[in-house]
Amino acid sequence: MEGFNPSRIEARLGEPITLRLVNKEDQFHTDGGGWHQFAIDELGVDVEVPPLTTKEFTFTPSESGTFGFYCSVCCGGKENPYMWGTLVVQG
Repeated sequence: MEGFNPSRIEARLGEPITLRLVNKEDQFHTDGGGWHQFAIDELGVDVEVPPLTTKEFTFTPSESGTFGFYCSVCCGGKENPYMWGTLVVQG
């Protein structure tokens, strides 16, 4: 529930970017069973991370612009100001 760190990510159009998500919540977390998510609707990115797990994933931004990423699995969902960030894709 600490949010994303960093909360701003920069990438280049057409170049793969690898992110590491670290979920520090355990299965007893009261909201969402400890699961977290990294989602960017406009780019079709939606990755869920089980409790007490680290997950790396790679995607290639297909358009330039500024996109919001978020977790809506727990922590109040999209309404939680800490569970948001920004991806800036240049190119």
